Amino acid sequence: MVIGRVAVLALGLAAGAWAAPPPAMLDVAPEAVDRAPLLPADVGWLDRPAPGWKHLQTEHFVLHHDQKIFAAKVARLGEQFYAAISADLPNLRDRAAPARSHIFVFRDPRDWQSVVAGTPGLEPWTASFVRGQVMYLQETGTGVADKMETLAHEMTHLVFNRFLPVRLPLWLNEGLAEYYGEFAYRAAKGMGQSRRDAFRPLRHWTPLADLFAATDYPADPAEVARFYATSKYLVGYLLLKQPRDRWDAFFGRAAAGEPALPALLETYGWADVAAAEQDFARFAR
Repeated sequence: MVIGRVAVLALGLAAGAWAAPPPAMLDVAPEAVDRAPLLPADVGWLDRPAPGWKHLQTEHFVLHHDQKIFAAKVARLGEQFYAAISADLPNLRDRAAPARSHIFVFRDPRDWQSVVAGTPGLEPWTASFVRGQVMYLQETGTGVADKMETLAHEMTHLVFNRFLPVRLPLWLNEGLAEYYGEFAYRAAKGMGQSRRDAFRPLRHWTPLADLFAATDYPADPAEVARFYATSKYLVGYLLLKQPRDRWDAFFGRAAAGEPALPALLETYGWADVAAAEQDFARFAR
């Protein structure tokens, strides 16, 4: 995702990027599950008698599930997404290794509502989320593509939590997750995705001054959708329409902990946010 390689996703990924053999999967007994990375709230869900968890382990993940067919798909593509995203972070290492991250897979909407209601700080519209080294994944959407795009989005957050020493600004974190959610599953299936389809004209967007200042999501669900779309389009603009070396420099500075907005303006040569928005508007429209 960094060092100038993220945009290959929009072009179908580099040759051989998805050619790795299927990941090894192992069913594990409850007593064999490594609980070290879990917070007390995670352990609480793990110990609930419902939904009757079973456990599937891969190289980087432990999945808690009640249906192995879907969990195996999550495990297989989760490892592929991990490999692709981490390959875009060549100057960083997995700081959590060899510990595995945990993925709770929820298929029953009632269980998911219990998760949302019982997790402080979550908005009612939350569909899936990552907290530290744990992903809470709801099996949502009408087709496999929808479900795996959600997985790709959340896997971006999980990989960042494993690799990055700092937390990115909200717009950059969500923009990159939306970008991977758009392209990663199609790339994994060899389907491709045109940039024109992915970035159709955006009629309304969050003003960039508000986007850059945001440390939390908007209160209005309609504004939330606009925030996500604007973040994705801005990342797409920086990756696809600007020189790649500028992205390398900007992301490197942000990942090193520098304030992202000054780094963005200086790297791309914008005098202020208004100048950045003027250029962005040409792409978004």
